[in-house]
Amino acid sequence: MDAFWTQFCAALETKIGDRDMEAWVRPGLTLESISPSLTDPQRISFRTTSRWHHDWIRDNFYAEIVGACAEACDRTVTVDLLGDGAPQLLPTAAPTRKPAPTVDRALMFENFVVGKCNEFAHAGAIAVAETPGHGYNPLFIYGGTGLGKTHLSHAIGNRVEQLHPHLNVCYYGTQQFFEEMVRAIQNKASLEFQRRFKEDIDVFILEDIQFLGGRERCEEELFHILEAMQAAGRQVVITSDEPPRNLGKLAPRLRTRFEQGLLVDVQPPDVETMMAILARKAEAMRLDVPSDVQYTIAQRVRSSVRELEGVLKRLSALHAFYRTPITLAFLHERMADLIPPPAPPPTAERIVTRVAEHYHVRVSDILGTRRPANIAWPRQIAMFLTRRVTGLSFPEIGRAFGRDNSTVQYACNKVEQGADRDPNIRAEIEQLERLCRAPIA
Repeated sequence: MDAFWTQFCAALETKIGDRDMEAWVRPGLTLESISPSLTDPQRISFRTTSRWHHDWIRDNFYAEIVGACAEACDRTVTVDLLGDGAPQLLPTAAPTRKPAPTVDRALMFENFVVGKCNEFAHAGAIAVAETPGHGYNPLFIYGGTGLGKTHLSHAIGNRVEQLHPHLNVCYYGTQQFFEEMVRAIQNKASLEFQRRFKEDIDVFILEDIQFLGGRERCEEELFHILEAMQAAGRQVVITSDEPPRNLGKLAPRLRTRFEQGLLVDVQPPDVETMMAILARKAEAMRLDVPSDVQYTIAQRVRSSVRELEGVLKRLSALHAFYRTPITLAFLHERMADLIPPPAPPPTAERIVTRVAEHYHVRVSDILGTRRPANIAWPRQIAMFLTRRVTGLSFPEIGRAFGRDNSTVQYACNKVEQGADRDPNIRAEIEQLERLCRAPIA
């Protein structure tokens, strides 16, 4: 059974991609049985961990699952997809026994590592999951790729199903939503498509809204669906790579609708949070990673949790191949291409240049004495980032900017207070920090 599952997963991942594999199949599907035997398979039964997973896998991946089973068995077999509350949603055989309950650990709140980079988003997601439709509606989660937006949105769905099993949770990727809407229009079933969302769905989770921009008919349909769902007290959760105000291709009234709810951002993890994530994932992989190795990886891999997972998978494979304990020397010897030596910290001059380019002002303006708002704010940002990125003292920064010590302290405090109050400012600072830390091309 284990050998079949390994071959099946490898074949299926080539068909649907690693993202859907990690998000849906591994946490949402278990192998029920192979009959009459593993050596002479005729029927393979899978079981989903929830009604939500059952419907999604049935509607999106069933054909690919059949194909992957055929590849793993080297012959055509009958495939059953079983699920609690839906024993025959496909042309399958009903289960003959009830398996032990399984829990989706990969996409639960309990398995989400919380740090300063995501604590507000985590708190907002839990509040929505516990009392959907009562308060933060819509919930808009934004942040860069691979930082945990999908984990949070799926965790909301799973928690809702646990606490409110009578509620109907519906998860869509934006592309799938667009394709289904187009099919509904072509089949003259637009009203039925709208009615499903307005009346049958209690929690609507829509991923990657940034891909909807420019599709005017779809934007119009979505606006009316959201308006009706919110009026009826039904919860909406949206994820995006950017905050609403940066989604220029989306219709203004959609952006306004999103901004009326709760905006929460997921930022790149700091070193401590990345180490906690690494430790938890290494434990799940039964991989012994010493703390100095954890720290080195966490320092160098900052762009996304997915990149961290890739590093861990390769480290695990190398460890198994060479049968050598994982040490700092092993890491540098075997993974020098993925874990290069740290680049020297950027200088104050480079930070000023990056900030000037971002705000479309001149370097001489930032270093000069003029104080209009379009220059004063970039100047304060540049001072703040110089302090954060280089670790220079206030007097040293003052000399670099031609200011006194108190001016630099005031600028740093003002930017920090703005970031604490406004998630958009915080996201902008994080973006600029990444630009400043990026290697020189």
